[in-house]
Amino acid sequence: MTDPGSCCQARWSAVRAALEAGLPAFSKINTVIIAPLCLLPVHVPANAQPVAIELVLAVDTSASVDDLEYALQMRGIAAALESSEIIEAIGQHKNGVAIALLQWSGGLLGKVAVDWTVVSSEASVRTLAARVVQAPRANTGNYTAISTAINRSMEMLESNAQIGDYRRIDISGDGRNNSGQHPSQARSVAVSKGITINGLAILDGDAGLAAYYRANVTGGPGSFVISADDFEDFGKAMKRKLGRELSIQLSSGPGPKPGVRHAAR
Repeated sequence: MTDPGSCCQARWSAVRAALEAGLPAFSKINTVIIAPLCLLPVHVPANAQPVAIELVLAVDTSASVDDLEYALQMRGIAAALESSEIIEAIGQHKNGVAIALLQWSGGLLGKVAVDWTVVSSEASVRTLAARVVQAPRANTGNYTAISTAINRSMEMLESNAQIGDYRRIDISGDGRNNSGQHPSQARSVAVSKGITINGLAILDGDAGLAAYYRANVTGGPGSFVISADDFEDFGKAMKRKLGRELSIQLSSGPGPKPGVRHAAR
């Protein structure tokens, strides 16, 4: 029986190679590869832009996060992006890195605060960092729905105009899931699509949150959890996290086995 993972991996690699080669026949793709367990269409947007990594930064903005803590998160992400180490890491990737910022809380609340931006140079990274700092707060729901963050991030990865070698979701928060679908269920779907979920657990008020993230939230090839003692420590933890996620060594290993790419298109 044909392995669906290897089948889809081969199909996706062929699509991406065609896009990078700029073949006119692949300016818009809606093809079917005939093989057992792989009879699913590939939908790739016209003129999709190849990148090394697609990364969603999904930030907790629920009611447990006050305005000062929200500001510390935004400034922390911006400072991490603007650090010389992260700028250098981004610059090492052919075709750059696509990054988007999602704010999430409870229920179905999930707002794209900064839309997909491809960064490859110091100037482009600093422009993105400025947009992060200026992003208005949204989604101050009373619940913490980590599953919403994962599901919304998957939607963003499936519907953007970039096509990456690696797709990653970066979940940061200060609490456990208390609303909606269990995060492990959303994680399973993401991992089946070849998406890696990493976590940044803010331990202020919950010393066991990092272990909870490892058991229920993070998953996929090379997944990991970074801890921040509190919101004051968030920026330093984010820098360490981005350093690992954008590492050229981490991203040069065997690729994931993605499922249907842009299936919702």
